[in-house]
Amino acid sequence: MEEKSGKVQFSMCHFRNKQNMLIRTYSATVPNAKGNIVLVHGNCCHFRAEFAAYNIKWYMQQYGIGTPNVKDVVRQEKKAVYPRSHHFQYNDPDAKFPDATLLDGKNMFDISPRFVYEGSFIEKLNKLGYNVYGLDHQSHGLSEGLKGRRNFFGTIEDLVDDVIQFIDIVKRGKFDNTKQTPRDSTLDAPSTVGKVILCGISMGGNIVLRVAQKTSAYNKDGHMFIDGLIAFAPMTDLSDYTSTLCMRMLFGFSRVVALIKPSATLGVKSDDMPRTFNKFLRVQDPHYYVGPQCYRVIVNLFNATNVLRKNHDKFPANLQTLIMHATDDDVCNIRGTYDIVNNHLKKHKYLQFVEMEGNAHCMTSSIYVDSVMPYVEKWLQKLEA
Repeated sequence: MEEKSGKVQFSMCHFRNKQNMLIRTYSATVPNAKGNIVLVHGNCCHFRAEFAAYNIKWYMQQYGIGTPNVKDVVRQEKKAVYPRSHHFQYNDPDAKFPDATLLDGKNMFDISPRFVYEGSFIEKLNKLGYNVYGLDHQSHGLSEGLKGRRNFFGTIEDLVDDVIQFIDIVKRGKFDNTKQTPRDSTLDAPSTVGKVILCGISMGGNIVLRVAQKTSAYNKDGHMFIDGLIAFAPMTDLSDYTSTLCMRMLFGFSRVVALIKPSATLGVKSDDMPRTFNKFLRVQDPHYYVGPQCYRVIVNLFNATNVLRKNHDKFPANLQTLIMHATDDDVCNIRGTYDIVNNHLKKHKYLQFVEMEGNAHCMTSSIYVDSVMPYVEKWLQKLEA
């Protein structure tokens, strides 16, 4: 465990999930913390890209005016992280995963110059007095994936189960224990580290809502599995992607291909020309997945919205919940959030909904974080009371 930025302690670790994959985990802890916040990232992303801040100064130095030699930059960066495995190509979906145990105990901000603590969502939460924890989903970031592939998973329920397992690890104070497996879980036991709040964005927003549904049976004997929930721009409605007859036919075709050859990829890559500065920072990040989506993942994302919708009756009635969404979000439209707030959880007296103006989706990035923090801080103060 290493120290940086005052008294904040940073560390990386891992656990083995039910599929025996190595899941990379992160922590940023403070003395005498008020509680613990577990952060859950979205599709294609990873913990640092979603919740740390990109190092703008470093980007300007490396990518300045003219055409940069990006391959040299990435090669040097990976060599610093994996001195024995720097040949590994993260955005090659068929790449072999290296020995990630080399990262255990390291400071997440020391393994790559791309990210800084200052100005990040992590820093904002630490300054409010909270420990911060997070993970890279399987096949994302620095976690292992099915058959060594990147951005490829069986179902989102697998990601949900990984998050549940990680929350249990945090609650038992076992973050630094690399021997943790599902056999060690005690999901119905009270927390040994104080309050635990779950926070997710985009696909991660869907996941945290599903975690609340799936763990409601463990809320008994005067304690909750989680003590609060925040969902930023949750992936609850993807109907914009099937809004025309042609798009619906293509999606039907995707379901067939996903059954026959689930790892086949759609012949459309992510934007080669980023539309925003935040997107530019991400597509240059070798840990951020920029390749084409495979058919199984596409189908999984749609299925996840349906599974969530069918299980809102299992959402804990006494769970303090904050949902924030931008009116014109063009990645995960706000209609699904409206449906939750106005219909499924209409009578939920502990639910607070904040609708932001504009079309921001990556609400926890350093670009937008100052706009959302006043609402988060006020909500946390209510939870502390």
